[in-house]
Amino acid sequence: MRYMSHAGERSGEATISLLRRAAAMGRHLTWPAVGAFAASVAATAARLLGPLAVRGGVDEGIARGDGGAVTRFALVFLVLLGVQYVFGRISRYAVAAVGERFLLDLRRRVFAHLVGMDLGFFGRQKTGVLVGRMTSDIESLQEFVGDGAVLALTNLLTVGGVAVAMVVLDWRLAAVSFAVVGVLVAVSAVFQRHAAVAYRRVREGIGRVLAGLQEGIAGVRVVQAFTHERRQAGTFGRVNEDYFAANMAAARAIAWYFPAVAFLRVVAIAAVLYVGGGRVVEGKLSFGTLVGFLLYLDWFFQPIVNLANVYNLLQSALAALGKLFQLLDTPPAVVEAPDAVDLPEPVAGEVALERVTFGYDPARPVLVDVELVVPPGQRLAVVGETGSGKSTLARLILRAYDPQRGIVRLDGHDLRSLTDRSRVAAVSLIPQDGFLFAGSLRRNLAYARPEADDVEIWNVLRAMGIDGWVRSLPEGLDTEVRERGSRFSAGERQLVALARAFLADPAVIVLDEATSNLDPETEVEVEGALRVLLHDRTAIVIAHRLRSAERADRVVVVDGGRIVADGTHESLVAEDPRYRRLVEIWKRGVL
Repeated sequence: MRYMSHAGERSGEATISLLRRAAAMGRHLTWPAVGAFAASVAATAARLLGPLAVRGGVDEGIARGDGGAVTRFALVFLVLLGVQYVFGRISRYAVAAVGERFLLDLRRRVFAHLVGMDLGFFGRQKTGVLVGRMTSDIESLQEFVGDGAVLALTNLLTVGGVAVAMVVLDWRLAAVSFAVVGVLVAVSAVFQRHAAVAYRRVREGIGRVLAGLQEGIAGVRVVQAFTHERRQAGTFGRVNEDYFAANMAAARAIAWYFPAVAFLRVVAIAAVLYVGGGRVVEGKLSFGTLVGFLLYLDWFFQPIVNLANVYNLLQSALAALGKLFQLLDTPPAVVEAPDAVDLPEPVAGEVALERVTFGYDPARPVLVDVELVVPPGQRLAVVGETGSGKSTLARLILRAYDPQRGIVRLDGHDLRSLTDRSRVAAVSLIPQDGFLFAGSLRRNLAYARPEADDVEIWNVLRAMGIDGWVRSLPEGLDTEVRERGSRFSAGERQLVALARAFLADPAVIVLDEATSNLDPETEVEVEGALRVLLHDRTAIVIAHRLRSAERADRVVVVDGGRIVADGTHESLVAEDPRYRRLVEIWKRGVL
């Protein structure tokens, strides 16, 4: 769904479509919204009756020297203020509650949609931009919900009510006022066109700034290793300058608009004083009516100024909402088929690729006509130079992507025909970095099986020979892992990842070289845990080191997106020159 016109401004139809969709999403909040609106109407009505009480006090009390009338109208005015205060508080709270509930649901939907997207989506999107959707874009909506929505509702009601009251009091003075308001409307229309473009650029700019910050911080080790601090700062500086320019464009639009509004307000008051004062002198208009009208006139312009302020918040909120809806409208490339079936149990663990061709860009295939069968329980090492396609092969087995041609099968079943639940239960990935979540060690170990109790967890730890390490931790299973497992070493994170996979009890393990970049002692511990984990399971190991290939039952060599050699380590060393070259490179420590 489109929410922007070709010029980059939000078209009227797009805005209406966006608001309709937001209303549909918040349909369950209809009655709370009606209550909030009713409270706002009551507060506004009480306020609008105030100038009528002032007119009565002036005309029937002060002009006639009637102190009792002055007292009565003063009391009426105070009662109206009290009613306005009570219903104003109720209105503000009720509107905010409706908005916050809407945002709560929206955050849930966006996060659930994000974690359900295919891996290719995250490869195409910058992490900072996605984080910006959940932070700065939601924050823009939060600002509108917190202040803008209440101001918009109360001021719209005030403008409408004041316009009616002015016509009722004196239509001639109302006509004079509305003539000036017509100019104000034209000025506001020009401002809105400029502001729409400016705020769109601001929203896009903050997304690029967040992406640049995330990239710079995440890659700081590489930046410092090549002493490119100045170069990286320059790259970020250009993005930051663009964001600055977008904010200055928005500031220029605001800088000319609000002084123009203030000037027109003074012009309107002067015109009403001139025309109304003349009519009072002629005896055609009471002094109290003129005073009441001037109060209404002031209240007429101030809400318009407030609405202009709200318009800025609204533009940011609509831009943010449009981007969030665009994200929600982006379908995952890999989805469960409507007629998907569970993988029959028991799962043997046979993996097969039948004439599989795949490319991240379909015009540039990474794998071409790959044929491969991995029998149940076999440990297969996939080797090849960087960019050969071995990691892509593993991703297809995990169904992170679907091939453009061919079929990937598990126990003879096309992966696309299986339910996600049964497929994921049968195939587990152990990534190279051993990613851990913030929280307790227990939570991380039981991530794949939240229902697992401590007895099951300790049985797994004992079976893998790492229960002693866990017991040595200050708080055992309750030890806080911290964000990304920063409290543990790379080897310890890998041990937790292996135990987590063991507890999940899959039939197939896809292992992205779990023993890479570890010290020798830790590598021995991890290899021991691996032997336990891989026993009687099918394992596809993306091997980057000689030892991983040597310990495999079978090795396939991937080169140029094709399997060019297949056999045992010993047979390939003897018969295949490409594999011998890889072995020589491994021995020299280059790969």
